[in-house]
Amino acid sequence: MMIDYSPKVIQEENKRHLRFDFILFFAVMALSGFGLLIIYSATRFSLPGGVTDPAFFLKRQAYAFAGGIFLFVILLFVDYKKIKRWWILIFVSGAALAFSPLVFGYEVHYTRSWIDLGFTTVQPSEIAKIFMVVSVSAIFSKWKGEKENQVGFKKVALSLAVAVVFTGLVLLQSDFGTSLVFFITYLGLLFISGANLLYFLGILGASTGLVFLGIRTGIIMEYQLDRILVVLRPDMQTGDIGYNLNQSMLAIGSGGVWGQGLFLGRQTNLNYVPEHQTDFIFSVIGEELGFIGCFVVILVLGVVIWRCFSISYQATDHFGSLIAAGLAFIILTQMLINIGMTIGIMPIIGIPLPFLSYGGTSLLALLMGLALVENVYMRRELRPYRQIAYEEFE
Repeated sequence: MMIDYSPKVIQEENKRHLRFDFILFFAVMALSGFGLLIIYSATRFSLPGGVTDPAFFLKRQAYAFAGGIFLFVILLFVDYKKIKRWWILIFVSGAALAFSPLVFGYEVHYTRSWIDLGFTTVQPSEIAKIFMVVSVSAIFSKWKGEKENQVGFKKVALSLAVAVVFTGLVLLQSDFGTSLVFFITYLGLLFISGANLLYFLGILGASTGLVFLGIRTGIIMEYQLDRILVVLRPDMQTGDIGYNLNQSMLAIGSGGVWGQGLFLGRQTNLNYVPEHQTDFIFSVIGEELGFIGCFVVILVLGVVIWRCFSISYQATDHFGSLIAAGLAFIILTQMLINIGMTIGIMPIIGIPLPFLSYGGTSLLALLMGLALVENVYMRRELRPYRQIAYEEFE
């Protein structure tokens, strides 16, 4: 029986296979929408100097959300497979973004990660995370001339160099938390890339050794060590760090099972928890919506992570699989660290809660990553059909 591989038939087959993961999309929309609500609750009475609009932070986050949706729609129409060939340009652009705060940035809480554009501030390292995932995924994918994908020493060394550039540039900004997300995401991609496990263990061991060397030589600052000591010894009083943790745990504990009610959190409204719209947004959720609210938030974040890993598994090429897994690792790492630091089991290192913490650049970057993951899902069945057609003519 002859199979019709005419362009018209292939085009019709492609259209039939272009599907959209609505579970992932609506889960992200629900988180982002709830994030706007909880940011408004957290910031109505804690406004910057000279600002009187209680919706100030809400509006800025909403603008970022609208911009993220705009980029999301545009990226859906770009075949993710075509950007693989431009990975070097993407790497250079991402590195330039990560480097820019060192020249144009300003310092907040010992960290030089933000750039003031006048009408808003941006944190370029958030967008650079997506650029690193794309670059590393392209390196680990099948190269021209390879009969099958092989992740050997050359690919591992090149990908490690890319990861070190991104991580190092963020470390130079004294942003230990974000650099940790970069590195853990890279380790996750390395682990599932098909590389020999010895490469993974070797890089992990060497990194651990470098951390201890940094402590011994004083490269890792005293205030960074204090953040670790507070976790190991909660009874220690280490200035603002100990105060932040104690207030966060008090706020979450006071919420009980059902919470004190939306907009009714005492710790939140009286500004006892510092940075409660960003790093400690989870404490606001715990205080106002209680254990149930926290559980639902974690559940929906879990759905997003599950769908990303599921799309990674279903992808028909290694590049798409790694892109989807890369976003999953970013969200998973930030969720575990952020929630962990608000309840005292992780160091306080300034990591936003994905889709929920105030921070336009973070939300924008995550929506860009979501577009790429949806892109992988939409095109996951196009490749086998074309391959069969191609093989018939060989």
